[in-house]
Amino acid sequence: MCSFLHNRRTSENRKIDKFIKSTIYNARNCCSYYNYGRTYNNSDSNDDEDNIDYPIFLEWVPFNRFEDIKQIGEGGFSKVYSALWIDGKAKYDKQDDGSWKKRESEPIRVALKRLNGSQNISVEYLVEIEKQWNYYSTMIRTNALKFYGMTKELETKEFMMIIKFSEKGNLRNLILNYFNDILWEDKIMILSKLSHNLRKLHKLDYCHKNFHSGNIFVKYNKNDRKEYDDDYDDDAIYISDFGLSGPSYKQEANNKVCGVLPYIAPEVLNGEPYTLFSDIYSFGIIMTEISSGRPPFHERKHDIGLSLEICNGLRPEFEEGTPEIYKKLAYKCMNAIPDQRPTVIELFKVLKFWYYSCDNLYYYGEKEKFGYKEKVIRAMFEEAGKKIPSISTPYEKNPDAIYTSRMFTFNSYQNPLIPLLLFHI
Repeated sequence: MCSFLHNRRTSENRKIDKFIKSTIYNARNCCSYYNYGRTYNNSDSNDDEDNIDYPIFLEWVPFNRFEDIKQIGEGGFSKVYSALWIDGKAKYDKQDDGSWKKRESEPIRVALKRLNGSQNISVEYLVEIEKQWNYYSTMIRTNALKFYGMTKELETKEFMMIIKFSEKGNLRNLILNYFNDILWEDKIMILSKLSHNLRKLHKLDYCHKNFHSGNIFVKYNKNDRKEYDDDYDDDAIYISDFGLSGPSYKQEANNKVCGVLPYIAPEVLNGEPYTLFSDIYSFGIIMTEISSGRPPFHERKHDIGLSLEICNGLRPEFEEGTPEIYKKLAYKCMNAIPDQRPTVIELFKVLKFWYYSCDNLYYYGEKEKFGYKEKVIRAMFEEAGKKIPSISTPYEKNPDAIYTSRMFTFNSYQNPLIPLLLFHI
């Protein structure tokens, strides 16, 4: 019997204990473990958690095993803290007989995501957490933030997810702080890798449901661009917080939705359920943000009036000089009719070709896809790039333009249904 099955710690919540134990039993049966083709040995090396073998399972960690806890972020329904995990992630080496032997682990910096109101966490919300785990554990070679376990804050009794700490800033802050330094080649690189990771999520038939630039983490250094290989296994982009945009203590009725208003697809504002195409709409909104350097509808109140205009076809503007092929693709993503939007696979293929057209490593010049040769695409983005240093990005934000998740409810007496702001935590 593997030693990691004998953890007697309890969350004092039967549903959460059962969930955590299920991940441990799966690990025991060798259903899932990290394997990057490098086996841990005792030689002196710089191997870290991303290039050794060890079983994947969640841990219940007492809150007193964390030190130096500092709040680093806040969303509509959760707060995020950085903390030093004294014990670090438990790691085990697989032995020749199939058993696992625990090895020493070191303290690591992690992020703790507090789930507001989770003292009475709902079954439905726990299902969403399980989806997060399923994604993280099956997509270990992609760029999802790693999910280590759960803990409970002593004072509030609210549950917290333990995830990998990322020093990356989110995409919104990257655009805000470095817009004039980001070449069009880099914009396309970011979008291409983002579409690749969204493809991994959609492959599991999961909708993100809260896809916006604040939930995308980017490592960007214009002087140290990583090789852009076919597997996209570098860690340039992280997607976070899918399925967890609402309060943890209840499942919302069909006439309610949580999110950031400018990124919510019009059919969702009209009371229809989220689909994979709803995420594609949000992707199109992100494309406008990357073009303009400003959050969508920053000058507007995020209220009923804006919702109505979105349902009637209003879309964010692009910066002057944005290539027409870029705007055409973004508008296709933002089409009011969901099935007229591209699939994430179609989106990824186009963006990948664009990136290859702009990057010297892959550029051939005469290759043609999607109606354009590489040299034509390259010329379009190079011309647009000349204008970036002179673009003025400072903007005045309306105090009622809110970019954290909120809950909206729908008025069933209106057609189309228009969301009314219910509350904002």
